Amino acid sequence: MKIDRLLSIVVYLLNRELASAGELAKRFEVSARTIQRDMEAINLAGIPVMSVQGPSGGYGIMKSFKLDRRLVTPDDLFYIITALEGIAGQLDDGQIDDTLEKMKGLLPPSPGEPFRRRQEKLFIDFSMLGGGPAQREAFRVVQAAVEEGRLLEFEYTSNRLERMTRVVEPMTVVFKWRSWYLFAYCRLRGDYRLFRTSRIRNPVMLGERFRRRELGFEEFSRDYDPEKAGKLVEILLRFSPEMAPLVEEFHNEEDLERREDGSLVVRMAMPEDGWMYGYILSYGHFVEVLEPERLRVLIKESADKIARIYE
Repeated sequence: MKIDRLLSIVVYLLNRELASAGELAKRFEVSARTIQRDMEAINLAGIPVMSVQGPSGGYGIMKSFKLDRRLVTPDDLFYIITALEGIAGQLDDGQIDDTLEKMKGLLPPSPGEPFRRRQEKLFIDFSMLGGGPAQREAFRVVQAAVEEGRLLEFEYTSNRLERMTRVVEPMTVVFKWRSWYLFAYCRLRGDYRLFRTSRIRNPVMLGERFRRRELGFEEFSRDYDPEKAGKLVEILLRFSPEMAPLVEEFHNEEDLERREDGSLVVRMAMPEDGWMYGYILSYGHFVEVLEPERLRVLIKESADKIARIYE
């Protein structure tokens, strides 16, 4: 649309001293003559565009009209730009790119090496760990359904390793607990649910729209009770000294008991499901279940089955 192009041209010029007609025509995929007409339209809208002749000339916006940078410090801009760049690669939203252009337009004309050196010291990446093309495409379908307010159908594997088709009212895309989630109202369960996007398969955005329900993610998260996801089991695990760095990364110091041989004992409560078994087994022979006895037996049986595969 023409109005979108005009706004994009204004933002582009705000971030630069001058831009030639050829440069603008190439960037916005129009003719040089169209760019000239766009400059006239921008002027008529009250945005003073100047034209500089010569080999180094081009179009620009008068300095007196450019945004005042005094309200936002370079430190503010650094954190805003870094955060936006971190999510831009994951969220398929052209608006983020436009916002980035606007934020960069508030930078001093020559931020110089100090700003670039700061960018080298902090990098944020919200992309999905190990997400391949199919998983990223699924994420884009989920995001589109949220934006358009349409029902979403997909196959989902729960914590109990139950796979079934769900139809949900997708409400919010959430980054939490080191992963991306979809907050939605599940029509199968008749309740609000969090779906881990990496477990969503074959999502399809349906034609039916829905009226957004009153409960938002912030309220859901505040009142969320882990016990609603399943009965919690209190377990006691002993980790060998080699695992100390990993255990310390995921558990608070007050939850750890350090023994004389260097091993760590951790007491925790978890829903008893496939994820819990996988968590324990992922440590191999570097972890021992101390309590409850029933869980010790289950893990031993699983370990025996694994050993028989390699006989």
